[in-house]
Amino acid sequence: MENNNSVCFVAVINEIKPIENADNIEQVVVEGWNCVIKKGEYNIGDKVVVATTDAIIPEALSESMNVTNYLRKGQRVRTVKLKGVYSECLLIPFKFLNLKNLENEVEPGHDMMEILSITKYEPPVKQIQLSSGKRICYQENPNFHKYYKFPNLKNVKGMFTENDTVEISRKMHGTNARYGIVKKKKLSIIDRVKKFFGNKWIEYEYVYGSHNVEKSSDSQNFYDSNVWNLIAEKYNIKSELWELFKAYKRVYDIKEGIVIYGEIYGAGIQKNYDYGLPDIGYVGFDVAINGIYCDCARSCVIQRKLGLPYVPILAVEKWSQELQDKFVFNNFIGNSKVPHEGIVIKCLTGDRSKVAKVINPDYLIYGEKHNVGDSH
Repeated sequence: MENNNSVCFVAVINEIKPIENADNIEQVVVEGWNCVIKKGEYNIGDKVVVATTDAIIPEALSESMNVTNYLRKGQRVRTVKLKGVYSECLLIPFKFLNLKNLENEVEPGHDMMEILSITKYEPPVKQIQLSSGKRICYQENPNFHKYYKFPNLKNVKGMFTENDTVEISRKMHGTNARYGIVKKKKLSIIDRVKKFFGNKWIEYEYVYGSHNVEKSSDSQNFYDSNVWNLIAEKYNIKSELWELFKAYKRVYDIKEGIVIYGEIYGAGIQKNYDYGLPDIGYVGFDVAINGIYCDCARSCVIQRKLGLPYVPILAVEKWSQELQDKFVFNNFIGNSKVPHEGIVIKCLTGDRSKVAKVINPDYLIYGEKHNVGDSH
């Protein structure tokens, strides 16, 4: 794949399956994605464009294909279940693209998002303002890295084999959080004076935020009652992280700093996904030192040293399709009818080229029915 996070790419149909008790439809498998189509529309080996769940299709294109009524609100491709079979994508024949010779010029895996003006749906960011309503000019710290956006396993077929020992963890449905002690972008005059008089920690600062946005830092302080700060206070993250950082800094060559990553979940975070909690909670799932991700075991140890819960580990063993499916399909929260979001699979080394998510298709169907609104 040219872009492992693409929601629209060129692929070849590699399998066609009959659907039990269905005379007019059949299931095609294209790369790792399943699609229910009209019987006889395609053949094995046909080259097509695949638009996966949450791809936003331009209305002119959907109208020309006569599929607008099958899309989710906002022109989004959706996951459905027909005759007990999942359909997770939309196939776009090249004849609808009105681009001469395009089919012959693009190879399987070619990213088509820009060419077709197809984008991926992103849920609106929940804006949390200071209680005073004050507007703040904020400079982001380049050492406070955003979390690596790992792909859907369907887009990287063959990433794991039965020779890989993996960690499979539960993917919690909440909001991403990161906390760090990192080197400051620049030192103020006061900082320089303190450094001159022997303060060896003044070059670093505590920062916290969501996946995309820094919420506050020691040097640009505007703490407010947002969920990221509430979690920090609940688990005493700032104090614990400083203590850990100082201990590590005395032993290891830490230049950029330490950042921990996790998920805030529970009451009020995501609709219908409170996991039985009356309040909000946190689970950690990764740690980066100097911008390099730790292996699975070390990430778990560091988060627990900080007194933080770790994401539920479902298995640590050799990967197999059977093992993967066991934790994806027919998995519900407790005794409820609310499906789990899915799983994350990681190579134990922490190698970012071998990390992927697998989303439970029942979660996608449930999310649409109950307006959960998340994107994958």
